[in-house]
Order: sequence, then C-alpha cells, then structure tokens
Amino acid sequence: MSTLTGVGRSTRRDAREAGREAALQACAPLGGASPDLLIVFATSAYHPGDLLGALQLAAPGAAITGCSGEGIIAQGESDESERSLGVMALHSDTLRFESFLVRGYSADPREAGAELARRVNAVAREDSFALLLFPDGLMGNCAALLEGLMPGIPARIRVAGGTAGDSLTFEHTWQFHNGEATHDGVAALLLSGPGRLDVAVSHGCVPIGLERRVTNASDGWVREIDGEAAWSVFRQYLEGEPEELNSEGSIHLSVGEPAPPDAAGEYEPFIIRTPMGLDKATGALFFPGGGIAQGGAVRMTRRDPLLVRESARACSERIAQRNTGHSPVMVLQFDCAGRGKQLFGSRTAESIVSPLQEVLGRDTAWLGFHSYGEIAPVGSHTFFHNFTVALCALYEHASPADDARA
Repeated sequence: MSTLTGVGRSTRRDAREAGREAALQACAPLGGASPDLLIVFATSAYHPGDLLGALQLAAPGAAITGCSGEGIIAQGESDESERSLGVMALHSDTLRFESFLVRGYSADPREAGAELARRVNAVAREDSFALLLFPDGLMGNCAALLEGLMPGIPARIRVAGGTAGDSLTFEHTWQFHNGEATHDGVAALLLSGPGRLDVAVSHGCVPIGLERRVTNASDGWVREIDGEAAWSVFRQYLEGEPEELNSEGSIHLSVGEPAPPDAAGEYEPFIIRTPMGLDKATGALFFPGGGIAQGGAVRMTRRDPLLVRESARACSERIAQRNTGHSPVMVLQFDCAGRGKQLFGSRTAESIVSPLQEVLGRDTAWLGFHSYGEIAPVGSHTFFHNFTVALCALYEHASPADDARA
C-alpha cells in the first residue's frame, strides 16, 4: 500500500464544522486506512482549540502539525478569505512522521533552534531525510533559528517550510502540534524512511540601482544603509515622498542579498528580504525573521509579476527534471503573502498554482499557505527568504541521480 494521501478544504465559518469537513475530505482517498498524520494550514480567524478538537475527533490518533497562514493553497485553489482551511492526510506503511513544538521561540531564537536539533536527534535514524518548519512569522528571528538548528542536525536532513501568518493584521499567528495551538513557537515535522524531499525556490525580483552596504543593523532592524537612514535610502526608489511603508509602490520593493556562489545556475542571484515595519523617528526598517547583517552588501530589487509566474513554474520543472519517470507522493507550496492577491488579485491560482500543478501532476495531493517568510536551501545553505515560493515535493524513492551514484 505504501503511502496514501488526500487533501480536504473548507470555508465554513464555524471552526468545528470546518475541521470536520476538511478532515473527512482528506481522509476519503485513504480507502478506510487511518491517517498517521494531518498537515493543517488555516487562516487565523478560526478558534484553534475548536479546530484542532474537531480534527482529532475526525482522525483519532493522527499526529497533527502545521500553522496559520495569510491564505490557504489547496489543490488548484488559493483562498485568502477570512476563513479558509486546508488539511492533508497521510497514511504510510514505509514513511514515519514525528512532530515537535518548541515554545518561547522569540526569547532566544538560536537556542530554540539548538533545542529543536536536540529533540530531532533524539528520535532521528539513519533514514531521516527531511525536517519541515512552521515558526511564528511575527515573533522571533528565523535566520537565527536556522543558525542554531542547522549545525546540530545531520547534513542529510533537508530543511524547508514557511513562517506562520495571519490576515495581514500582524497581531498573532498560530502553530499547531497535535491538540495544542500556540504562538511564539516553532512547529516541526521530521520525515524518515525510504523517501526524499526535493525542494526548489524562486522569487521573480530584479535588481535596481547600485550595490549598497548595510552600515547599522541588529535584531532584525536595519538602521542605516551607506550611512543614511534605511528608510531614506529605501524611498529613493519610490515615486513621490511616501511617508508610510505600505504606500503605493512600496509593496513591490525589497532588498536583495547576494546568493552563495554554489547556487549559480539554480537560483536568481539574490536572497530576498522584505521590510514589514518602519520606525519613523529613526528611519529604521524592520525585517521579521532577521537575516540582514551589518557590513553586508545589498541591492534594491523590484518584483516583476511576469517573472514571478515564470520562475515559479521553473521551480516545478526543475523538480520534475530531477525525478524523471516518477510522480511525487505530495507537494507542499509555501508562497509569500505578498505574492497572492496583492500581486495577482483574483488570478493567483491561475498564475502561481495551476502552472506548477501542470508540471508535477494535477492529481497530486497539493497543500500550502501564503506565509510571512519561506525557508528553503539555496546551494549548500538553508536560508530564510521573503517574497519567494518554496516548493517541496515528497518522493518515495531515491532520485535517479542518487541511483546513478550508488
């Protein structure tokens, strides 16, 4: 029987009704087998306790992991309405799933990463191959989390995921672990067994202007670029004299850090960061998740909707080419909240979901969410990104390239 998957979705307003509806839909393709795992992404308006309680009743004994998102991607849909829920159910005779929750993430993100590494190592085996992360997208420094996590886990474990979001209210997000829901936490899922997670990432931003240097930054705040207030530099690339970070045009502008040399040919040349906070008194810009270091080189970048669509499809094509002749068990899509209706309006699904499904299979179990930041490897390093898509395809076999090296 190997691994069976199914996806359900609901837009019912009542959390209990939504949880039951989506869980039953997701479990139906399992043919009566009990799910081992539910991956759950929901908009933040749902009462999390009621939602998780309904899921546990519908799928007793299943582990639960996931988080809230600004919008939900399920099969061919992208839904950024107030209440939307997506659930993926998995039953497997070969793969194993172990979920984790680290609380109080923002107090010491590096230690949170190190603590997660210790928990992973306590249960990991030689066949553990992937770790999915769902950290709070408003609290905590995701770049520091990765700095604490990555050195502590085996290099064979590929790390990817997305940071939790809300409905662009920037109030609180949720992380799910079995029957618990929290914020300021990190939910995680370890995958083990005869499988592999293939990951591709892209952004669709183009550089503008000359290279600049970050001259004052710490704890996610970029205070100065080339000795000037960061906001003063940022708005030089905007029309008029905008006073707010959310002014017209600013949502298309971001900051790019040079990608590592070993990513050449696989990725656009910049890791993208997007500011989400402004201190008007000082002109400092806040980048949730951190990552921009003092002394580093940056370029301003602007997103191009056509390039966003093209590069997203290229992600799925790279994965398909690396796995010729095989179909994924499931696909997870972590796509930035700024790449949904803010950019494509009502055409989000046809722009950045359907084209990817055409490549990897419209019948493939497909789930994701619009996040406040994405986690994916570029070259030999795992980064926290903004304004990207991180596409993760699960295969129950070694890749053809791995077979050739064996």
